Amino acid sequence: MRSKPTIGLVIDPWDFPFNGTVVSTRRFVAALSNQFNFKILKTGNVPDQTANNEIHFPKLSIPGANRIIDQMQAPLARPSRRLLQRVVADCDLIHVQYPFLLAHQAIRTARRLGKPVISSFHVQPENIQRNLRLNQAFVTRSLYRLFVSQFYQPSDQVIAPSEFAKKLLIQHGVSRPIDVLSNGITANFFTGNRRQTRSDQFQILSVGRLAQEKQQPLILEAAAQSQYRDKIHVTLAGTGPTSAHLKRLAANLGVSATIGRVTDEQLKDLYETADVFVQCSRVELEGMSALEAMAAGCPTLLNRTETSALSELIQDPVGAFTDEAPNMLTQKLDALLSNPGARQFLADQNRAFALTRRHEASAAQLANLYRHALGDKLKSEAGQPMTDEGHAS
Repeated sequence: MRSKPTIGLVIDPWDFPFNGTVVSTRRFVAALSNQFNFKILKTGNVPDQTANNEIHFPKLSIPGANRIIDQMQAPLARPSRRLLQRVVADCDLIHVQYPFLLAHQAIRTARRLGKPVISSFHVQPENIQRNLRLNQAFVTRSLYRLFVSQFYQPSDQVIAPSEFAKKLLIQHGVSRPIDVLSNGITANFFTGNRRQTRSDQFQILSVGRLAQEKQQPLILEAAAQSQYRDKIHVTLAGTGPTSAHLKRLAANLGVSATIGRVTDEQLKDLYETADVFVQCSRVELEGMSALEAMAAGCPTLLNRTETSALSELIQDPVGAFTDEAPNMLTQKLDALLSNPGARQFLADQNRAFALTRRHEASAAQLANLYRHALGDKLKSEAGQPMTDEGHAS
């Protein structure tokens, strides 16, 4: 009986499950573990632990950037060529989820050993820039050139989580095959029941990393300017480097707010009880928290911008604003809070759209991409004769 193919997943911050890329990857591993074996190439404290499916590489130290990396809870791994040679040799395919030094060396090793490589586009260069406060256009171009030349062009297949992300890659020179594959919404977000916790209070929710590019201060400022400010409670669910600043800002503005990490159970409850979900990001490759809110039947207010995939998720102008228009978020928020019918209309539209992004479909699509990339290896192991060119007949 042929053993399951082994996929080597390169994802440095595997141990930090509030990271969106990690959440998505863990869900795919759980969904596909009956069809594939997975080896997780990650940052860890154990220098060489190959007895199980987690392969640990030492944490990379970058003077001047360590504090920011620690705050982002996204530790980078320092690659070991000897360990990579051994691990990649035991894999049938390498799937890069996190495009940094470990991924670069893993791709080079895979190419040398003739292993197929798939790379997913999860890290938008603009994310890096905003956190390092390097927002110049030439830095953006340089980072895209680096990512394209070192990660996406050397891959056999590239995965983009949205049409927006695919267009970005093509715009910056990727000519390899690109498939759009949503990270997918798991079934538990569809199964809840919408309910109100307090009739005398509006619950405003935003979920995501607490960081510069997410622009959560706009939500607190909109709440402070709202005609309903005394009835609004804002929840910013997440962790990140701007957490302390956001708490101080809420206090200074006099906004009732809960800011910080939540459990999966609490998150599901927040989606089901929020009156409006708000996302202000200017940089978003898919917008998974917005999609989860939509699946739960939550009305959404999303930032419409050319640099984010959130625009693809907007179902009606009543649920859209632009951060380039002063006070527009406050006006749109007040309009929704004043109109339960508009909120219900948005909720119905959102849930219908979210059904097109179910995780089961995404997992099946990823499994097919793995099989296609493995191609000749799977066919030859199944006993099909090979042609002179090395392809299965």
